[in-house]
Amino acid sequence: MTTPAHPTRPRPSRTGFTIVELLVVLAIILLLIGFIWAAVGTIREQARTTSCLSNQRQLNLANYGFAADNNGTFMSPRSSPNLNAGVGDDSDIADCSRGGEEYRLFTKSYDSEGQDRIYTDSNGRPQEYELALTDGAAWPYLGSIDVYSSPLDPTNRLRSYAFNAYVGEICPDNLPIDQIEEVLSAGWRSARTLSGLPKPNETLMTICEEDADANGPAFNNQGWVVKSWTCYQGWWDFPAPWLKQGVTLSFADGSTEFYKYKTPDLGKVLIENALSGYGYHRATYAGDTQPYAEHNSDWVWFANHMLPGRIQDASLGACP
Repeated sequence: MTTPAHPTRPRPSRTGFTIVELLVVLAIILLLIGFIWAAVGTIREQARTTSCLSNQRQLNLANYGFAADNNGTFMSPRSSPNLNAGVGDDSDIADCSRGGEEYRLFTKSYDSEGQDRIYTDSNGRPQEYELALTDGAAWPYLGSIDVYSSPLDPTNRLRSYAFNAYVGEICPDNLPIDQIEEVLSAGWRSARTLSGLPKPNETLMTICEEDADANGPAFNNQGWVVKSWTCYQGWWDFPAPWLKQGVTLSFADGSTEFYKYKTPDLGKVLIENALSGYGYHRATYAGDTQPYAEHNSDWVWFANHMLPGRIQDASLGACP
């Protein structure tokens, strides 16, 4: 006799995901969002960097436009005239002090009658009025306030850029008088015109700067200087600290570049060291024992691009 087969029970069908599966899917989604967010941030930073370089290219063109209209003389990198020289004094140092005629000033943050283009913000920091820019030598060739400000600049300043203090002046006369003497003894020659630049493709023209003191970032006073005439490291001004990797800049031949730091976070490190005891405009790296330690190679690069062909090149290991 044959035993009848038992009927097969239907297996229950799955109608959803398990908790583990949901957690795995959620983790994958969050991971993808993280990748996308990082990519978007990188794309935005690259776009802002490109826009910053474009602004500096326009500043270069403005300087060349000014030179074309003024017998080949570049505009002054200064933001105020220097009125310290006595009339009739024809010494080399006096010539330096007479630099920065008002009609040539890149911006007129200060004028011969006072500081009517500067105000103090709520944090005690001096800032420029818009008039300081529109009354400056670059304005007729730019015509837009936006060009003066970098999209990378996190502050509310009107101007993010500074010109090389060595270009457009007889000498970088925003330095103390004793250091002007050092510049002259190092073989300084006037660099007010394009013909005064032996290597325009290597000569810095503009850079992003954040003039900062104990109250924080303020307007960029005068041109941008690195003590390239001395054997020892001398950061007088610092690159802007907005990017960890480097800083945007332009050269006297009209080209632009994103300079990649050899020491990460260079601008931030210099500003922090300056404010923690080395003295404003006297920054160095904490713990330095030798002026030409390997991590000072950023300074060597900038020193060699201030006025190449006129001042002896700096190099690591060049000093005792």
